[in-house]
Amino acid sequence: MLATSSDLVVTVLLIAVGLLLPATAAVLLTGQRRRRRHASARPFAAVLATAVALGGVGAAGAVLLGVPTARATVAALVVAGAVLAWWPIGRQWAVRGLVAWALTVTASVSYLVYAALWTLTADLTWAGALISGALWLVEAFVVLIGLGHLWEFVDVLTRRQWPASVDPRQVVATYEADPGVAGTRPFVSLHVPTHDEPPDMVIATLRRLMEQTYDRYEIVVIDNNTTDEALWRPVEEFCAGYQGVTFLHVENLEGFKSGALNLALQHTDPRAEIIGIVDADYLVEPDFLADCAPLFADPGLSFVQTPQDYRDWDVSAYFRRLYYSYGYFFDVSQVSRNEQGGAIFGGTMGLIRRSALVGADGWDEWCITEDAELSLRLLRDGGRGLHVDRSYGRGVMPLTFEALKKQRFRWCFGGVQILRMHWRSLLPGPRGPRNRLSLAQRWAYLVGGLQWFGDLAGVLFTGFLLLGAADAVVGTGIVVRRLSGLLLLCVVALVLLGLVRAVVLTRRSTGAGWRDAMGAFGLWLALGWVVAGACVRGLFARGGAFLRTPKQHGELRTSYALRANLTELVLGCLAVGVGVAALLHGTAASAAVGVLLAWQGAGYLLAPVNSVAAIRSHLPADLARRRRAGLATAGTVRWTGAVLVAGATAAVVVYALSGPELPDRPAVTSAISAATQEPSRDAGDSRGDDAPQDAPGDGAATDEGADVAPVDDPGAGAPPTPDDDGPEPGDETATEPAPTTSATPAPDATPESDPRPSQAADPTARPTDGPETKPTDRPTTKPTTKPTSRPAPTEPPGQG
Repeated sequence: MLATSSDLVVTVLLIAVGLLLPATAAVLLTGQRRRRRHASARPFAAVLATAVALGGVGAAGAVLLGVPTARATVAALVVAGAVLAWWPIGRQWAVRGLVAWALTVTASVSYLVYAALWTLTADLTWAGALISGALWLVEAFVVLIGLGHLWEFVDVLTRRQWPASVDPRQVVATYEADPGVAGTRPFVSLHVPTHDEPPDMVIATLRRLMEQTYDRYEIVVIDNNTTDEALWRPVEEFCAGYQGVTFLHVENLEGFKSGALNLALQHTDPRAEIIGIVDADYLVEPDFLADCAPLFADPGLSFVQTPQDYRDWDVSAYFRRLYYSYGYFFDVSQVSRNEQGGAIFGGTMGLIRRSALVGADGWDEWCITEDAELSLRLLRDGGRGLHVDRSYGRGVMPLTFEALKKQRFRWCFGGVQILRMHWRSLLPGPRGPRNRLSLAQRWAYLVGGLQWFGDLAGVLFTGFLLLGAADAVVGTGIVVRRLSGLLLLCVVALVLLGLVRAVVLTRRSTGAGWRDAMGAFGLWLALGWVVAGACVRGLFARGGAFLRTPKQHGELRTSYALRANLTELVLGCLAVGVGVAALLHGTAASAAVGVLLAWQGAGYLLAPVNSVAAIRSHLPADLARRRRAGLATAGTVRWTGAVLVAGATAAVVVYALSGPELPDRPAVTSAISAATQEPSRDAGDSRGDDAPQDAPGDGAATDEGADVAPVDDPGAGAPPTPDDDGPEPGDETATEPAPTTSATPAPDATPESDPRPSQAADPTARPTDGPETKPTDRPTTKPTTKPTSRPAPTEPPGQG
């Protein structure tokens, strides 16, 4: 029964993957439509016709591969039914987007079901079963993250209806035409928190805020815990010369930035109905309040967020790439979340209703991303947020790669804090007085938070790959599943497709060129280790935590980049070195693992490479001074990460040299066999105990396919690719997983897994699939198991 079910699941998987490639290509190649708020959805008849056509093509393709007609028909009906089942949720998309989404979900679920069946029926040792089960859980988690990225990809590129998208000027004109609303201009209090900021930069920000064309506002500057009087005293003297500008300086204030904002709230003008947040480095456009403050004439609106934009981004290739990597969140993630009612309040360049803020008990001081945490509480209480897709202010990006790492660490740590505190509110369930979040809002916040863990999964999969490389070279049998034949091609195609998907979406949404879009993707990879560390710290730390980077006095040198990124350098060199050794081993299995491991290592090595690029970037004089000052005051760095990497490496070596005996191959038919065998064949047919066996790791039967470690899909939202590797009748198999992952747009990276012990030839295999050792009346292909693809989480660059 399990064998029959496995055969059907594999057929569904192969059909879904085969149809997914052209469907995704259709989404990638078509131009992004201009956003229209009232475009009509495609009728159900069009979707039905598309589903029938897909089913017919899928069934025909499966039959051509040798799948029995009955099984191919049932599998095609499942795939077509999945497209129809998703229509009520995806009716706002073009048909090509709905098809790409439905096929990806079908392929992902099929793979997970197949991998579960394989694990449950495999004759593994307890250690192998434990590792295989843990790998399945990680794969399921990665699928969830990948689907979150995929939703954004499909939503942004194929959505036909944008009901939540607004032009604030049109809305304001509508309000002004309404006699009941006209003239109601709320009083706004703009809060500018500062800490150890250059006084000339803060004063420039205040001068621009004073140029607002809106006439009902005040400015409150709150300087917290700046011990150098030379930094805050000039700002105080400047503020004293202007009416409507209040300056506060406080030392020994707890609660980080949220503590300062709570203090500013206590000194806010009683007339203020709206609170605005502006960071100390932002130059704000004069029409910011005139356009956005009147939106609060809607009594149900709790907050408005505009994009966080940046200036001086075109001074070098590094800063261009950084600029586009930032743009991904507000141009893709936030836009998509806004349509689900799940936009986040990002802090700077945002406005919030004062009564809602006070009703939520102010800013929570336990969370270091207090802005995103507050927006979740406001939505949970029944409020509504709005993203305005127009930039009104530009700040300064982190001036070194190390400063970027500190910022990304804080965002990730805060995101994990939010999950720890509010995860129960994000689970599916009915809406009630204590939790009014819709299902779409819960999905947006839950997946947005979980995407940070994509990089942690990437680090774990790098460890699995190291085990896989050791198995490929030494033959210890530490991999659980293998890929061969058609499924290996599917995995490679889907991994490449995921990379293209991430780059194309970045390019389409931000206007970046191909080189800069690739560079933005490289930055996400380079931040993988830092984000993974922030995830671990966020899971266990009670209070706020910040990343330490080394001090640097004098001119910046390449040696600083190497010291500041020592852990990534060690890990990257280790992965690339072991990967090259596996490639030189000469078998298809070791080559596959080596390529995957070298790819992972290259991602980590991009950290020092980007650090050097930032150091060599020419900056305007004021920013260059600020960069030097920031490096001179950085904290003392600890090399804990490098020590952990070295310890993990030693553990891999010890385990590889003393690996367990290879367990018997599980009694499950392979994916390729399942797709080509006759339905009358018994699951246990032609399994011979007397089949010749090869020694583990000797490279036998490598003509059939490569044993590979699970790989992450580098693209945002790439479907988990099926990579199958199954038990061979009559063979012995050593198995344990060897996955790998890579990082991706903010948000984040997605693993895929492929396995890899080399095995004895299948006594019933066809000559083209492997050495034939036992004649049989009916040729069968060498089994494969384990399709897997990993959607990359592109770690969204936002705080959410």
